[in-house]
Amino acid sequence: MNDITVCIATIPPRGEQLAAALASVAAQSRQPQAIVVEYDHGRTGAAATKNRALARVSTTWTAFLDDDDAFLPHHLERLLWCAETTGADVVYPIPHVPRYESGRDPMGRYEAPFDEAELRRRSYIQTTTLVRTELFHKAGGFQLPKQFPGCPFDDWGAWLALLDVGAKFVHLPETTFVWNHWGKGEPGIPGNTSGMSSRW
Repeated sequence: MNDITVCIATIPPRGEQLAAALASVAAQSRQPQAIVVEYDHGRTGAAATKNRALARVSTTWTAFLDDDDAFLPHHLERLLWCAETTGADVVYPIPHVPRYESGRDPMGRYEAPFDEAELRRRSYIQTTTLVRTELFHKAGGFQLPKQFPGCPFDDWGAWLALLDVGAKFVHLPETTFVWNHWGKGEPGIPGNTSGMSSRW
């Protein structure tokens, strides 16, 4: 059973990016049971928009995708396989980052086992994950990290909250999605627009 919902948060001007993201979902080797697209018509921000999408999910698993990124065709199949094989609550893969010649974010932490202490020190897991829906509801969904006032990374806040409710994180050491950086910041500093207030 394809017990997965894909959630995409977006804003009305980003129709072209959203269409590309949806095309990547349509090309999956393992199709989701549902796709939820949540628009931020009221400029409530990234975390609130993603949480409204999450509230509409009734499947066991939720797969998140930013509207300016894309799944590779095997993304859902491999992440679900990893979750079922390991008993993980959160599975995170390796992104391909076109902005960098190497295809890798130099600040990333890839092909190494999950490290809770490292995640509590810095954000190194992207939004594009597979998460056990019920546990994510329990953790409170996307949120700014309370431990780091002023930090804009609502996905990092979500992962920290999931740690606090006992979630098991597993890294899938395979490249399964495209993470676009749009030149915001210097090399080595995340440059996509997902958490930027100007986007929302």
